[in-house]
Amino acid sequence: MDELVAGMLKSARESGIETCVEFEADLLVPEERIREYCYENKCGNYRNNYMCPPHVGSIEEIRARLSTFRRGVLLQYSKPVDVRNDIVGVRQTKVDFHRKILRLEAVLKEEGVDGVWGMIGGSCALCEVCKAEFDEPCPFLDEARTSLESIAINVLALLDRFDLDNEFHPDRITWTGCILF
Repeated sequence: MDELVAGMLKSARESGIETCVEFEADLLVPEERIREYCYENKCGNYRNNYMCPPHVGSIEEIRARLSTFRRGVLLQYSKPVDVRNDIVGVRQTKVDFHRKILRLEAVLKEEGVDGVWGMIGGSCALCEVCKAEFDEPCPFLDEARTSLESIAINVLALLDRFDLDNEFHPDRITWTGCILF
């Protein structure tokens, strides 16, 4: 591992991100089967969040963008919270993880890395309600981020590949994201 990655991993751990796994970026392969979940719109974000489909591009466009990256670091952030009953707490942990991803992107950029793509856990939640619902412009264009799920990555299979916990726990939320460079 080179100094660049070591510095970012150190910053990640100092910020409370427990899991940091380096990988080759070509491991991320968008799957139409995963995108189908978005079309079903069970989460309610399809067309209603600028960082979710269809706003994030087609599978082909995502594949093209992914092909420009060589390396990545898979990141997981966990916090104790009553997942079923503390919606405010869950949302806060999501925003906290999002902010941590932005800080880690900044670490890489400060080291001179030009191409960086950070992905958060779940849908972007910087706004209480995404402006996409009202066809208004995103007020956080420079900070809004997609998730692995929104670009059609099978996150559970990715976690299995690295032998990481992929279970949902009622007393702890775990957000999974990554940074590509």
